[in-house]
Amino acid sequence: MTWGDEEGGVSAMADVDGTALARLLVDLPDVVIVTDATGCLVWANRAAEDLFGRPFEASRGLRGLDLVHPDDLELVHRSLASIVAKEVGAPIEVRFTTPRGWRLLEVVGSPVRWLRGDAVLFVLRDLTDRRRFEVARGEDARAWALVQHAAALTFLVSPDGVVESLSGAVTRRLGHDPELVEGRPLADLVEEADRPAVAAALVRAADGATTAFPVTAPVRLLLQGGRGSVPYELAVVNLTDDPTVGGYVVSGHDISARHLAEYELRKAHSLLTATLDATTDGVLVVGTDGRFTSFNRRFVELWRLPESIVVGRDDTRARTYVLDQLCDPGAFESKIDELYAHPEAESVDVLAFRDGRTLERHSLPQWVDGEVVGRVWTFRDVTDRRRLQDQLAYASLHDALTGLGNRALLLDRLQHGMARLERTGRRLAVLVLDLDDLTRINDGLGSTAGDLVLRVTAERLLASVRAADSAARLGSDEFGIVLEDLSDPAEAVQLAERLLDQVRRPVRAGDTEIVATATVGIAVDEDGLSGEQLLAKAGLALTAGKLQGGNRCATHGVTVDPPPPTGRTGRAVADGLRSAS
Repeated sequence: MTWGDEEGGVSAMADVDGTALARLLVDLPDVVIVTDATGCLVWANRAAEDLFGRPFEASRGLRGLDLVHPDDLELVHRSLASIVAKEVGAPIEVRFTTPRGWRLLEVVGSPVRWLRGDAVLFVLRDLTDRRRFEVARGEDARAWALVQHAAALTFLVSPDGVVESLSGAVTRRLGHDPELVEGRPLADLVEEADRPAVAAALVRAADGATTAFPVTAPVRLLLQGGRGSVPYELAVVNLTDDPTVGGYVVSGHDISARHLAEYELRKAHSLLTATLDATTDGVLVVGTDGRFTSFNRRFVELWRLPESIVVGRDDTRARTYVLDQLCDPGAFESKIDELYAHPEAESVDVLAFRDGRTLERHSLPQWVDGEVVGRVWTFRDVTDRRRLQDQLAYASLHDALTGLGNRALLLDRLQHGMARLERTGRRLAVLVLDLDDLTRINDGLGSTAGDLVLRVTAERLLASVRAADSAARLGSDEFGIVLEDLSDPAEAVQLAERLLDQVRRPVRAGDTEIVATATVGIAVDEDGLSGEQLLAKAGLALTAGKLQGGNRCATHGVTVDPPPPTGRTGRAVADGLRSAS
């Protein structure tokens, strides 16, 4: 009777009692263990005791998963979860810790419900030495070991897109049971929205996809149990013509970190764009290649650029387009050329536009890792600010009623005029004119009439003096004039007499004619005198003229009588004002 004879074998087995069968199981050279559904040890044979270096009684209740390598836990968990639905599970290779270090074991499991409802019997076979021999003797085995334990996912996919085999990383990273993945389309592991991308990648790979130039597709791979998905980049290599493969090799690399970085970059870019578009400054960044790197909406608005220029992003073309808008296009281009010739330079200047606008231009180099990679330009519309500054500056030096310069401006002009005397060898005189009748005009006709007389007097002063001369209102009814480039001081007296004549001309206010008179004091430059001193001497001359009755001009220390008033003008001067008939 032999074990090969089926009937004889059965008969022989029937002759062996249960005790003997149990002893055979205990003495079996392969490791045999029984666990409950949670993986806790229920029974183990002698080979298990030898492998793990501890007697069964000391190991009862031990959680077998505690002996599994951390990288293989996911694989074991999935296998344990799925084995209860199978008669015999597929073999898996798992690393266990033993007194001799980590050992690679082949594990096959099967439920044994007759023993207890949740019991699972596992047979473990030590592959460590054999695998070392295979790796030492064969590069294929070494390569397979590398593939199995690599972090990247690897699938062998048939030409029609069905998974034929897969690496252990699929289980470790995604949690899928290899047996449940094999024989299914690769697209089943992909989120529904990304499945067309997988199909398209396989179609493109059919036309040729080498290891050097694989077809790639970013997709989201599903986690086991509907726990979500993970972004991966699949790379497809066409090996359908290779007789040892006969399909596509698809590798997957986790790009979660890249997705997060890209998301953070997009968020930062969105925030930057929103910030730049919200600012009132125009911003332009130009790379060293002369192309727009970045710009905001305000920049386009300030320079009134058409869409064709904006889309082209050509800095040279944009510069040419805006030249006609500027008052000084040559200076505009010269500054740009100067800065591009000196990449590390900074600049601030002001651009005047033909339409009256004013832009303040700032320019800074753009640095990346200590290297200049471009130039940042900012443009601020300062039209209103400059106008206000000009208005304030004008108001600080001019009289609001007459528009003439004030005392400060006249002294400044006087100081500059006196400084020029040494170079020209000519003379300079200061005239101070004061209206004699303004108080009576204000009292008789009101301040509106008095203001009218002041404005008309200012206009007549400006009409009487030369373009190089300066006129100012010094006080309520007092005016000052600086006469430059005189060959003879007598010219100042002649001008003063003309001014008196101009002041005596009637001023019409509605139905009323107003006739006023004035007194003029004159001072001529002297060595050692300042502008203030010269103006004070003209004031002393004015006082002297007033003491003589007014309506005349006087130089410092000398009074010059005007012609006696006669006729209609004389009566108007005497009366101060008169109603027109």
